[in-house]
Amino acid sequence: MSNERTVKSIRNTFFALCEECSSIIMTFVCRTVFIYTLGKTYLGFNGLFSDILTLLSLGELGIGTAIIYSMYKPASNEDHRQIAALLNLYRKIYAVIGIFIAVIGMLLVPFLDFFISGVPNMSEIPLIYILYLANTASSYFFSYKRSILIVSQSNYILSLSSIAVKLIQNILQIIFLFLTHNFIVYLIIQIVCTLSNNIFISIYVDRHYVFLKKYRKEMLDKQTKRLIFENTKAMFTSKLSSAIVTSTDNILISKFVSTIVLGLYSNYTLFTTAIKTIVTKIFEAITGSVGNLVSTESGNIVYKVFKRIWFFNFWLVSFFCVSLFLLINPFIKLWIGESFLLDERIVFIICLNLYMRLIRNTFLTFNDTYGMFIQLRPKCIAEAIINLIASLILVGPMQMGIIGILLGTFISNITTNFWYEPYLLFTQKFKVRFSYYLILFFKYILITLACGFFAYCICNYLIQIEGWGGFFIKAFFICIFVNMFYCGIFIKTEEFKYFFRILKNKIFVKR
Repeated sequence: MSNERTVKSIRNTFFALCEECSSIIMTFVCRTVFIYTLGKTYLGFNGLFSDILTLLSLGELGIGTAIIYSMYKPASNEDHRQIAALLNLYRKIYAVIGIFIAVIGMLLVPFLDFFISGVPNMSEIPLIYILYLANTASSYFFSYKRSILIVSQSNYILSLSSIAVKLIQNILQIIFLFLTHNFIVYLIIQIVCTLSNNIFISIYVDRHYVFLKKYRKEMLDKQTKRLIFENTKAMFTSKLSSAIVTSTDNILISKFVSTIVLGLYSNYTLFTTAIKTIVTKIFEAITGSVGNLVSTESGNIVYKVFKRIWFFNFWLVSFFCVSLFLLINPFIKLWIGESFLLDERIVFIICLNLYMRLIRNTFLTFNDTYGMFIQLRPKCIAEAIINLIASLILVGPMQMGIIGILLGTFISNITTNFWYEPYLLFTQKFKVRFSYYLILFFKYILITLACGFFAYCICNYLIQIEGWGGFFIKAFFICIFVNMFYCGIFIKTEEFKYFFRILKNKIFVKR
Protein backbone atom coordinates (compact mmCIF):
# COMPACT_ATOMS: atom_id res chain seq x y z
CA MET A 1 0.00 0.00 0.00
CA SER A 2 1.10 3.57 -0.55
CA ASN A 3 2.25 5.53 2.47
CA GLU A 4 -0.99 7.54 2.58
CA ARG A 5 -3.14 4.39 2.47
CA THR A 6 -0.99 2.78 5.16
CA VAL A 7 -1.29 5.83 7.45
CA LYS A 8 -5.07 5.95 7.03
CA SER A 9 -5.39 2.21 7.61
CA ILE A 10 -3.31 2.40 10.80
CA ARG A 11 -5.30 5.39 12.07
CA ASN A 12 -8.65 3.74 11.33
CA THR A 13 -7.47 0.46 12.85
CA PHE A 14 -6.25 2.19 16.02
CA PHE A 15 -9.57 3.95 16.62
CA ALA A 16 -11.52 0.79 15.70
CA LEU A 17 -9.58 -1.09 18.39
CA CYS A 18 -10.18 1.71 20.90
CA GLU A 19 -13.88 1.53 20.07
CA GLU A 20 -14.07 -2.20 20.56
CA CYS A 21 -11.97 -2.25 23.73
CA SER A 22 -14.21 0.36 25.34
CA SER A 23 -17.27 -1.53 24.10
CA ILE A 24 -16.01 -4.83 25.52
CA ILE A 25 -15.36 -3.30 28.94
CA MET A 26 -18.70 -1.51 29.14
CA THR A 27 -20.67 -4.44 27.70
CA PHE A 28 -19.05 -6.80 30.19
CA VAL A 29 -19.90 -4.54 33.13
CA CYS A 30 -23.43 -4.11 31.79
CA ARG A 31 -23.83 -7.88 31.26
CA THR A 32 -22.69 -8.53 34.85
CA VAL A 33 -25.30 -6.14 36.20
CA PHE A 34 -27.84 -7.68 33.79
CA ILE A 35 -27.24 -11.22 35.10
CA TYR A 36 -27.42 -10.26 38.77
CA THR A 37 -30.52 -8.06 38.37
CA LEU A 38 -32.54 -10.01 35.77
CA GLY A 39 -31.18 -13.60 35.82
CA LYS A 40 -30.62 -16.27 33.15
CA THR A 41 -33.96 -16.20 31.31
CA TYR A 42 -33.62 -12.77 29.73
CA LEU A 43 -30.17 -13.68 28.36
CA GLY A 44 -31.81 -16.20 26.04
CA PHE A 45 -34.27 -13.62 24.71
CA ASN A 46 -31.42 -11.31 23.76
CA GLY A 47 -29.77 -13.95 21.55
CA LEU A 48 -33.02 -15.32 20.12
CA PHE A 49 -34.69 -12.04 19.16
CA SER A 50 -31.48 -10.54 17.81
CA ASP A 51 -31.06 -13.47 15.43
CA ILE A 52 -34.70 -13.51 14.33
CA LEU A 53 -34.28 -9.86 13.39
CA THR A 54 -31.00 -10.59 11.64
CA LEU A 55 -32.98 -12.88 9.35
CA LEU A 56 -35.54 -10.12 8.80
CA SER A 57 -32.70 -7.78 7.87
CA LEU A 58 -32.26 -9.82 4.73
CA GLY A 59 -34.53 -7.13 3.31
CA GLU A 60 -31.32 -5.08 3.07
CA LEU A 61 -30.33 -7.47 0.27
CA GLY A 62 -26.69 -6.37 0.33
CA ILE A 63 -27.53 -3.05 -1.32
CA GLY A 64 -25.16 -1.24 1.05
CA THR A 65 -22.13 -3.29 0.04
CA ALA A 66 -23.00 -2.94 -3.64
CA ILE A 67 -23.32 0.84 -3.41
CA ILE A 68 -20.09 1.22 -1.40
CA TYR A 69 -18.31 -0.84 -4.06
CA SER A 70 -19.72 1.54 -6.72
CA MET A 71 -18.41 4.55 -4.78
CA TYR A 72 -14.71 3.63 -4.80
CA LYS A 73 -14.00 4.83 -8.32
CA PRO A 74 -15.89 8.17 -8.13
CA ALA A 75 -14.32 8.78 -4.72
CA SER A 76 -10.80 8.27 -6.09
CA ASN A 77 -11.68 10.65 -8.96
CA GLU A 78 -13.40 13.15 -6.62
CA ASP A 79 -16.59 12.88 -8.68
CA HIS A 80 -18.90 14.54 -6.16
CA ARG A 81 -21.94 14.44 -8.39
CA GLN A 82 -21.77 10.64 -8.76
CA ILE A 83 -21.10 10.11 -5.04
CA ALA A 84 -24.16 12.19 -4.14
CA ALA A 85 -26.31 10.32 -6.66
CA LEU A 86 -25.29 7.00 -5.12
CA LEU A 87 -26.09 8.24 -1.62
CA ASN A 88 -29.46 9.57 -2.75
CA LEU A 89 -30.36 6.11 -4.01
CA TYR A 90 -29.02 4.57 -0.81
CA ARG A 91 -31.19 6.91 1.31
CA LYS A 92 -34.42 6.03 -0.50
CA ILE A 93 -33.80 2.29 -0.43
CA TYR A 94 -32.86 2.22 3.27
CA ALA A 95 -36.01 4.15 4.22
CA VAL A 96 -38.11 1.53 2.43
CA ILE A 97 -36.14 -1.31 4.07
CA GLY A 98 -36.64 0.13 7.57
CA ILE A 99 -40.40 0.27 7.03
CA PHE A 100 -40.42 -3.22 5.47
CA ILE A 101 -38.60 -4.77 8.47
CA ALA A 102 -40.98 -3.05 10.92
CA VAL A 103 -44.09 -4.33 9.12
CA ILE A 104 -42.89 -7.92 8.58
CA GLY A 105 -41.50 -8.04 12.10
CA MET A 106 -44.87 -7.13 13.59
CA LEU A 107 -46.50 -9.97 11.66
CA LEU A 108 -44.29 -12.45 13.57
CA VAL A 109 -45.53 -11.40 17.01
CA PRO A 110 -48.30 -14.09 17.22
CA PHE A 111 -45.74 -16.84 16.45
CA LEU A 112 -43.05 -16.05 19.05
CA ASP A 113 -43.95 -19.04 21.26
CA PHE A 114 -42.84 -21.38 18.47
CA PHE A 115 -39.20 -20.33 18.95
CA ILE A 116 -39.17 -20.44 22.77
CA SER A 117 -38.80 -23.51 25.00
CA GLY A 118 -37.97 -24.28 28.63
CA VAL A 119 -39.07 -20.94 30.11
CA PRO A 120 -42.24 -19.96 32.04
CA ASN A 121 -45.00 -17.94 30.36
CA MET A 122 -44.13 -14.25 30.47
CA SER A 123 -46.67 -11.62 29.43
CA GLU A 124 -44.00 -9.08 28.47
CA ILE A 125 -42.35 -11.27 25.79
CA PRO A 126 -44.22 -9.62 22.84
CA LEU A 127 -43.28 -6.13 24.09
CA ILE A 128 -39.62 -7.16 24.49
CA TYR A 129 -39.60 -8.46 20.93
CA ILE A 130 -41.26 -5.29 19.59
CA LEU A 131 -38.59 -3.15 21.24
CA TYR A 132 -35.85 -5.26 19.65
CA LEU A 133 -37.69 -4.81 16.35
CA ALA A 134 -37.86 -1.03 16.83
CA ASN A 135 -34.11 -0.88 17.46
CA THR A 136 -33.36 -2.87 14.30
CA ALA A 137 -35.77 -0.93 12.06
CA SER A 138 -34.64 2.46 13.36
CA SER A 139 -31.00 1.63 12.55
CA TYR A 140 -31.78 2.01 8.82
CA PHE A 141 -32.64 5.69 9.07
CA PHE A 142 -29.70 8.10 8.58
CA SER A 143 -27.17 5.23 8.65
CA TYR A 144 -26.62 5.30 4.87
CA LYS A 145 -24.29 8.30 5.25
CA ARG A 146 -21.73 6.09 7.01
CA SER A 147 -20.72 4.76 3.60
CA ILE A 148 -19.03 7.98 2.50
CA LEU A 149 -16.79 7.89 5.58
CA ILE A 150 -15.82 4.28 4.79
CA VAL A 151 -15.00 5.07 1.16
CA SER A 152 -13.02 8.19 2.11
CA GLN A 153 -11.04 6.10 4.62
CA SER A 154 -12.38 8.13 7.58
CA ASN A 155 -13.76 5.20 9.59
CA TYR A 156 -12.19 6.66 12.74
CA ILE A 157 -15.05 9.19 12.89
CA LEU A 158 -17.51 6.30 13.15
CA SER A 159 -15.38 4.77 15.89
CA LEU A 160 -15.21 7.97 17.96
CA SER A 161 -18.97 8.48 17.68
CA SER A 162 -19.65 4.87 18.65
CA ILE A 163 -17.33 5.08 21.69
CA ALA A 164 -19.14 8.15 23.05
CA VAL A 165 -22.69 6.89 22.43
CA LYS A 166 -21.98 3.35 23.64
CA LEU A 167 -20.45 4.70 26.84
CA ILE A 168 -23.51 6.83 27.55
CA GLN A 169 -25.84 3.95 26.65
CA ASN A 170 -24.19 1.43 28.98
CA ILE A 171 -23.93 3.86 31.88
CA LEU A 172 -27.64 4.66 31.60
CA GLN A 173 -28.57 0.97 31.27
CA ILE A 174 -26.53 0.03 34.34
CA ILE A 175 -28.08 2.83 36.42
CA PHE A 176 -31.64 1.93 35.43
CA LEU A 177 -31.08 -1.82 35.90
CA PHE A 178 -30.01 -1.13 39.48
CA LEU A 179 -32.90 1.27 40.08
CA THR A 180 -35.74 -0.56 38.31
CA HIS A 181 -34.67 -4.17 37.49
CA ASN A 182 -36.70 -3.55 34.33
CA PHE A 183 -35.70 -5.04 30.97
CA ILE A 184 -38.12 -2.77 29.09
CA VAL A 185 -36.32 0.40 30.22
CA TYR A 186 -33.01 -1.24 29.29
CA LEU A 187 -34.23 -1.74 25.71
CA ILE A 188 -35.73 1.76 25.36
CA ILE A 189 -32.35 3.29 26.25
CA GLN A 190 -30.76 1.12 23.54
CA ILE A 191 -33.21 2.39 20.89
CA VAL A 192 -32.67 6.05 21.79
CA CYS A 193 -28.88 5.66 21.63
CA THR A 194 -28.99 3.83 18.28
CA LEU A 195 -30.96 6.70 16.77
CA SER A 196 -28.74 9.32 18.41
CA ASN A 197 -25.57 7.78 16.97
CA ASN A 198 -27.01 7.69 13.44
CA ILE A 199 -28.27 11.27 13.69
CA PHE A 200 -24.86 12.52 14.87
CA ILE A 201 -23.10 10.80 11.93
CA SER A 202 -25.66 12.27 9.56
CA ILE A 203 -25.05 15.81 10.86
CA TYR A 204 -21.26 15.33 10.70
CA VAL A 205 -21.38 14.13 7.09
CA ASP A 206 -23.67 17.02 6.06
CA ARG A 207 -21.21 19.55 7.52
CA HIS A 208 -18.02 18.02 6.08
CA TYR A 209 -19.32 16.89 2.70
CA VAL A 210 -21.27 19.99 1.69
CA PHE A 211 -21.59 18.85 -1.92
CA LEU A 212 -24.22 16.32 -0.79
CA LYS A 213 -26.69 19.14 -0.20
CA LYS A 214 -25.87 20.70 -3.55
CA TYR A 215 -26.58 17.44 -5.38
CA ARG A 216 -29.40 16.22 -3.13
CA LYS A 217 -31.67 15.57 -6.13
CA GLU A 218 -28.98 14.06 -8.34
CA MET A 219 -30.04 10.82 -10.04
CA LEU A 220 -27.96 7.87 -11.22
CA ASP A 221 -27.78 6.90 -14.86
CA LYS A 222 -29.56 3.69 -15.87
CA GLN A 223 -26.36 1.75 -16.51
CA THR A 224 -25.01 2.38 -12.98
CA LYS A 225 -28.37 1.50 -11.45
CA ARG A 226 -28.49 -1.73 -13.43
CA LEU A 227 -24.98 -2.69 -12.29
CA ILE A 228 -25.84 -1.96 -8.63
CA PHE A 229 -28.99 -4.07 -8.75
CA GLU A 230 -27.17 -6.91 -10.50
CA ASN A 231 -24.57 -6.91 -7.71
CA THR A 232 -27.37 -6.61 -5.15
CA LYS A 233 -29.11 -9.71 -6.50
CA ALA A 234 -25.87 -11.60 -6.15
CA MET A 235 -25.26 -10.15 -2.68
CA PHE A 236 -28.72 -11.25 -1.55
CA THR A 237 -27.63 -14.86 -1.86
CA SER A 238 -24.58 -14.08 0.24
CA LYS A 239 -26.70 -12.29 2.85
CA LEU A 240 -29.16 -15.18 2.98
CA SER A 241 -26.35 -17.68 3.44
CA SER A 242 -24.65 -15.60 6.13
CA ALA A 243 -27.91 -15.11 8.03
CA ILE A 244 -28.74 -18.82 7.96
CA VAL A 245 -25.26 -19.80 9.10
CA THR A 246 -24.80 -17.17 11.82
CA SER A 247 -28.35 -16.58 13.02
CA THR A 248 -30.08 -19.95 12.97
CA ASP A 249 -27.77 -21.47 15.62
CA ASN A 250 -29.46 -19.47 18.38
CA ILE A 251 -32.92 -20.16 17.00
CA LEU A 252 -32.25 -23.91 16.79
CA ILE A 253 -30.73 -23.99 20.30
CA SER A 254 -33.77 -22.18 21.70
CA LYS A 255 -36.21 -24.46 19.85
CA PHE A 256 -34.56 -27.90 20.15
CA VAL A 257 -32.45 -27.57 23.32
CA SER A 258 -33.68 -24.80 25.65
CA THR A 259 -33.98 -21.03 25.78
CA ILE A 260 -32.20 -21.25 29.18
CA VAL A 261 -29.25 -23.11 27.57
CA LEU A 262 -29.26 -20.41 24.90
CA GLY A 263 -28.81 -17.93 27.74
CA LEU A 264 -25.71 -19.84 28.93
CA TYR A 265 -24.41 -20.01 25.35
CA SER A 266 -24.97 -16.25 25.00
CA ASN A 267 -22.29 -15.62 27.64
CA TYR A 268 -19.80 -17.34 25.34
CA THR A 269 -21.07 -15.51 22.27
CA LEU A 270 -20.56 -12.28 24.20
CA PHE A 271 -16.82 -12.95 23.92
CA THR A 272 -16.85 -14.46 20.41
CA THR A 273 -18.89 -11.51 19.18
CA ALA A 274 -16.42 -9.10 20.78
CA ILE A 275 -13.54 -10.87 19.01
CA LYS A 276 -15.45 -10.92 15.72
CA THR A 277 -16.14 -7.22 16.07
CA ILE A 278 -12.51 -6.38 16.82
CA VAL A 279 -11.25 -8.28 13.78
CA THR A 280 -14.10 -7.10 11.55
CA LYS A 281 -13.52 -3.47 12.50
CA ILE A 282 -9.86 -3.81 11.69
CA PHE A 283 -10.77 -5.06 8.25
CA GLU A 284 -13.46 -2.43 7.83
CA ALA A 285 -10.75 0.11 8.63
CA ILE A 286 -8.58 -1.13 5.76
CA THR A 287 -11.42 -1.81 3.27
CA GLY A 288 -11.22 1.67 1.79
CA SER A 289 -7.45 1.33 1.34
CA VAL A 290 -7.82 -2.12 -0.23
CA GLY A 291 -10.50 -0.77 -2.57
CA ASN A 292 -8.16 2.01 -3.62
CA LEU A 293 -5.31 -0.49 -4.03
CA VAL A 294 -7.36 -2.84 -6.21
CA SER A 295 -8.54 -0.01 -8.44
CA THR A 296 -5.07 1.51 -8.99
CA GLU A 297 -2.40 -1.23 -8.77
CA SER A 298 -1.41 -4.33 -10.75
CA GLY A 299 -2.30 -7.90 -9.76
CA ASN A 300 1.22 -8.72 -8.56
CA ILE A 301 1.28 -5.81 -6.13
CA VAL A 302 -2.23 -6.63 -4.90
CA TYR A 303 -1.23 -10.28 -4.28
CA LYS A 304 1.83 -9.21 -2.31
CA VAL A 305 -0.31 -6.96 -0.11
CA PHE A 306 -2.90 -9.74 0.22
CA LYS A 307 -0.32 -12.16 1.65
CA ARG A 308 0.77 -9.58 4.21
CA ILE A 309 -2.80 -8.87 5.28
CA TRP A 310 -3.65 -12.59 5.49
CA PHE A 311 -0.58 -13.20 7.62
CA PHE A 312 -1.69 -10.42 9.99
CA ASN A 313 -5.21 -11.87 9.90
CA PHE A 314 -3.92 -15.33 10.85
CA TRP A 315 -1.76 -14.09 13.72
CA LEU A 316 -4.57 -12.03 15.20
CA VAL A 317 -7.26 -14.72 14.84
CA SER A 318 -5.04 -17.55 16.03
CA PHE A 319 -4.01 -15.61 19.13
CA PHE A 320 -7.63 -14.78 19.97
CA CYS A 321 -8.90 -18.34 19.45
CA VAL A 322 -6.15 -20.03 21.48
CA SER A 323 -6.60 -17.50 24.28
CA LEU A 324 -10.39 -17.87 24.24
CA PHE A 325 -10.27 -21.67 24.46
CA LEU A 326 -7.88 -21.64 27.40
CA LEU A 327 -9.36 -18.77 29.38
CA ILE A 328 -13.12 -18.54 28.82
CA ASN A 329 -14.27 -21.33 31.17
CA PRO A 330 -11.96 -20.27 34.03
CA PHE A 331 -13.17 -16.70 33.54
CA ILE A 332 -16.89 -17.55 33.53
CA LYS A 333 -16.44 -19.77 36.59
CA LEU A 334 -14.85 -16.90 38.52
CA TRP A 335 -17.20 -14.29 37.06
CA ILE A 336 -20.68 -15.79 37.58
CA GLY A 337 -20.19 -19.37 38.81
CA GLU A 338 -19.94 -22.99 37.65
CA SER A 339 -23.68 -23.21 36.88
CA PHE A 340 -23.06 -21.00 33.81
CA LEU A 341 -20.33 -23.23 32.29
CA LEU A 342 -20.55 -25.25 29.06
CA ASP A 343 -18.60 -28.47 28.42
CA GLU A 344 -15.01 -28.06 27.19
CA ARG A 345 -15.88 -29.96 23.98
CA ILE A 346 -18.51 -27.34 23.19
CA VAL A 347 -15.98 -24.58 23.88
CA PHE A 348 -13.51 -26.20 21.45
CA ILE A 349 -16.11 -26.25 18.66
CA ILE A 350 -17.06 -22.63 19.43
CA CYS A 351 -13.41 -21.63 19.06
CA LEU A 352 -12.95 -23.75 15.93
CA ASN A 353 -15.97 -22.13 14.27
CA LEU A 354 -14.66 -18.72 15.29
CA TYR A 355 -11.28 -19.48 13.71
CA MET A 356 -12.82 -20.75 10.47
CA ARG A 357 -15.04 -17.69 10.24
CA LEU A 358 -12.44 -15.03 11.01
CA ILE A 359 -9.59 -16.50 8.94
CA ARG A 360 -11.83 -15.67 5.95
CA ASN A 361 -11.83 -11.91 6.61
CA THR A 362 -8.98 -11.27 4.18
CA PHE A 363 -10.80 -13.12 1.41
CA LEU A 364 -14.09 -11.38 2.17
CA THR A 365 -12.41 -7.95 2.04
CA PHE A 366 -10.71 -8.60 -1.29
CA ASN A 367 -13.74 -10.30 -2.83
CA ASP A 368 -15.91 -7.31 -1.89
CA THR A 369 -13.46 -4.76 -3.25
CA TYR A 370 -13.11 -6.77 -6.47
CA GLY A 371 -16.92 -6.82 -6.71
CA MET A 372 -17.08 -10.62 -6.97
CA PHE A 373 -20.68 -10.85 -5.80
CA ILE A 374 -22.12 -12.85 -8.67
CA GLN A 375 -19.27 -15.39 -8.67
CA LEU A 376 -19.89 -16.16 -4.97
CA ARG A 377 -23.59 -16.97 -5.44
CA PRO A 378 -23.25 -20.79 -5.89
CA LYS A 379 -21.10 -21.03 -2.76
CA CYS A 380 -23.59 -19.07 -0.69
CA ILE A 381 -26.52 -21.26 -1.71
CA ALA A 382 -24.59 -24.45 -0.94
CA GLU A 383 -23.38 -23.11 2.42
CA ALA A 384 -26.88 -22.22 3.60
CA ILE A 385 -28.38 -25.56 2.57
CA ILE A 386 -25.57 -27.66 4.06
CA ASN A 387 -25.60 -25.72 7.34
CA LEU A 388 -29.34 -26.05 7.92
CA ILE A 389 -29.59 -29.71 6.90
CA ALA A 390 -26.48 -30.78 8.85
CA SER A 391 -27.58 -28.92 12.00
CA LEU A 392 -31.11 -30.35 11.88
CA ILE A 393 -29.83 -33.91 11.36
CA LEU A 394 -27.28 -33.66 14.17
CA VAL A 395 -29.66 -32.03 16.68
CA GLY A 396 -32.72 -34.08 15.62
CA PRO A 397 -32.24 -37.75 14.63
CA MET A 398 -28.71 -37.95 16.09
CA GLN A 399 -29.71 -36.04 19.26
CA MET A 400 -26.33 -34.36 19.69
CA GLY A 401 -27.83 -31.22 21.25
CA ILE A 402 -25.92 -27.97 21.09
CA ILE A 403 -22.78 -29.78 19.87
CA GLY A 404 -24.69 -30.99 16.81
CA ILE A 405 -25.89 -27.49 15.94
CA LEU A 406 -22.38 -26.06 16.20
CA LEU A 407 -20.91 -28.96 14.19
CA GLY A 408 -23.44 -28.21 11.45
CA THR A 409 -21.92 -24.75 11.13
CA PHE A 410 -18.40 -26.20 10.92
CA ILE A 411 -19.43 -28.74 8.26
CA SER A 412 -21.00 -26.04 6.07
CA ASN A 413 -17.89 -23.88 6.43
CA ILE A 414 -15.33 -26.55 5.60
CA THR A 415 -17.29 -27.79 2.56
CA THR A 416 -17.81 -24.34 0.99
CA ASN A 417 -16.03 -21.22 2.30
CA PHE A 418 -12.80 -23.02 3.08
CA TRP A 419 -11.95 -23.53 -0.59
CA TYR A 420 -14.34 -21.57 -2.82
CA GLU A 421 -13.63 -17.96 -1.78
CA PRO A 422 -9.83 -18.31 -1.99
CA TYR A 423 -10.15 -20.30 -5.23
CA LEU A 424 -11.80 -17.32 -6.95
CA LEU A 425 -9.15 -14.88 -5.75
CA PHE A 426 -6.11 -17.04 -6.45
CA THR A 427 -7.15 -18.29 -9.87
CA GLN A 428 -9.14 -15.37 -11.30
CA LYS A 429 -7.52 -12.28 -9.78
CA PHE A 430 -4.05 -13.16 -8.57
CA LYS A 431 -3.36 -15.74 -11.32
CA VAL A 432 -1.63 -17.92 -8.74
CA ARG A 433 -1.94 -21.69 -8.32
CA PHE A 434 -4.59 -22.69 -5.81
CA SER A 435 -2.19 -25.16 -4.18
CA TYR A 436 -0.29 -22.18 -2.73
CA TYR A 437 -3.38 -21.30 -0.71
CA LEU A 438 -3.89 -24.88 0.53
CA ILE A 439 -0.28 -25.17 1.66
CA LEU A 440 -0.41 -21.87 3.51
CA PHE A 441 -3.81 -22.55 5.10
CA PHE A 442 -2.82 -25.95 6.50
CA LYS A 443 0.48 -24.49 7.67
CA TYR A 444 -1.39 -21.80 9.58
CA ILE A 445 -3.97 -24.09 11.18
CA LEU A 446 -1.38 -26.72 12.20
CA ILE A 447 0.71 -24.01 13.84
CA THR A 448 -2.40 -22.79 15.69
CA LEU A 449 -3.23 -26.31 16.94
CA ALA A 450 0.37 -26.94 18.01
CA CYS A 451 0.57 -23.64 19.86
CA GLY A 452 -2.79 -24.28 21.53
CA PHE A 453 -1.78 -27.81 22.58
CA PHE A 454 1.46 -26.70 24.24
CA ALA A 455 -0.23 -23.76 25.96
CA TYR A 456 -3.08 -26.04 27.16
CA CYS A 457 -0.65 -28.52 28.72
CA ILE A 458 1.25 -25.80 30.53
CA CYS A 459 -1.86 -23.96 31.76
CA ASN A 460 -3.63 -27.10 33.00
CA TYR A 461 -0.74 -29.15 34.36
CA LEU A 462 1.95 -26.68 35.44
CA ILE A 463 0.05 -23.55 36.50
CA GLN A 464 -2.05 -24.79 39.41
CA ILE A 465 -2.86 -21.47 41.09
CA GLU A 466 -6.57 -20.95 41.78
CA GLY A 467 -8.69 -17.79 41.88
CA TRP A 468 -8.27 -14.53 40.00
CA GLY A 469 -4.53 -14.55 40.65
CA GLY A 470 -4.16 -17.85 38.80
CA PHE A 471 -6.38 -16.60 36.00
CA PHE A 472 -4.28 -13.48 35.39
CA ILE A 473 -1.05 -15.48 35.56
CA LYS A 474 -2.43 -17.84 32.87
CA ALA A 475 -3.60 -14.90 30.76
CA PHE A 476 -0.19 -13.23 30.98
CA PHE A 477 1.57 -16.50 30.14
CA ILE A 478 -0.67 -17.14 27.11
CA CYS A 479 -0.16 -13.62 25.79
CA ILE A 480 3.64 -13.98 25.97
CA PHE A 481 3.84 -17.63 24.92
CA VAL A 482 1.60 -17.47 21.83
CA ASN A 483 3.27 -14.37 20.40
CA MET A 484 6.79 -15.62 21.13
CA PHE A 485 5.88 -18.99 19.60
CA TYR A 486 4.79 -17.28 16.38
CA CYS A 487 7.78 -14.94 16.37
CA GLY A 488 10.11 -17.94 16.50
CA ILE A 489 8.34 -19.64 13.60
CA PHE A 490 7.80 -16.65 11.29
CA ILE A 491 10.80 -14.44 12.05
CA LYS A 492 12.46 -15.09 8.68
CA THR A 493 9.34 -14.61 6.52
CA GLU A 494 8.82 -11.54 4.33
CA GLU A 495 5.45 -10.82 5.95
CA PHE A 496 6.90 -10.80 9.48
CA LYS A 497 9.77 -8.53 8.42
CA TYR A 498 7.30 -6.11 6.78
CA PHE A 499 5.18 -5.66 9.92
CA PHE A 500 8.26 -5.55 12.15
CA ARG A 501 9.55 -2.64 10.05
CA ILE A 502 6.23 -0.81 10.50
CA LEU A 503 6.32 -1.33 14.27
CA LYS A 504 9.94 -0.26 14.42
CA ASN A 505 9.26 2.93 12.47
CA LYS A 506 6.12 3.84 14.40
CA ILE A 507 7.10 2.88 17.95
CA PHE A 508 10.83 3.43 18.26
CA VAL A 509 11.85 7.08 18.06
CA LYS A 510 15.13 7.75 16.37
CA ARG A 511 17.42 9.97 18.40
